[in-house]
Amino acid sequence: MTTSTSSAVTNFSFSKYSMPVVPKAYSNGFSLMEVLITMIIISFGMLGLAKLQLNAMVEVQSASYANKAANFTQQMSEIIAANPSALNSYQLSSAQQITSPINCRASTCSGAELAMYDLKLWQNNVSKSLPSGQAEVVISSNKAKIIVRWDQSRNGSTGLNCPQLSSNDLECTTLTRTIR
Repeated sequence: MTTSTSSAVTNFSFSKYSMPVVPKAYSNGFSLMEVLITMIIISFGMLGLAKLQLNAMVEVQSASYANKAANFTQQMSEIIAANPSALNSYQLSSAQQITSPINCRASTCSGAELAMYDLKLWQNNVSKSLPSGQAEVVISSNKAKIIVRWDQSRNGSTGLNCPQLSSNDLECTTLTRTIR
């Protein structure tokens, strides 16, 4: 059963089981306020997505540096294990710059010369592949402790504590290997 009611402002028709039907003249589309609110909500959503994307990119870069550092420590571990007779020649401080006048690929080298040549190549690769990359090898008795450091946040960190004790310390990866 449908009934009609009359009002001084508008005519609405009601059904027993439905909402009032608004005449077409009063429902011509969205108001400017509804569009503005929708745009604000969409804008905040897009900003949130952009922030998520940025965070993901930072984390991927962080994982990439950590992976490179782990590969560098493993690589030097294998190099030292391949030349155990020159173990003590692989000692390298983080501030030390290796200069090897001999190219062991082009000429025959002693074990100590090969160690210096290996360290030079390895140190160059670490410094080129990681931001503020530093390499260190500490030899004690028959163990080699290999440390690779880098400035993860690129904020000029210079601290050498490994593991990190403050935000001023560089990120680091350490590997200790017994050489036989």
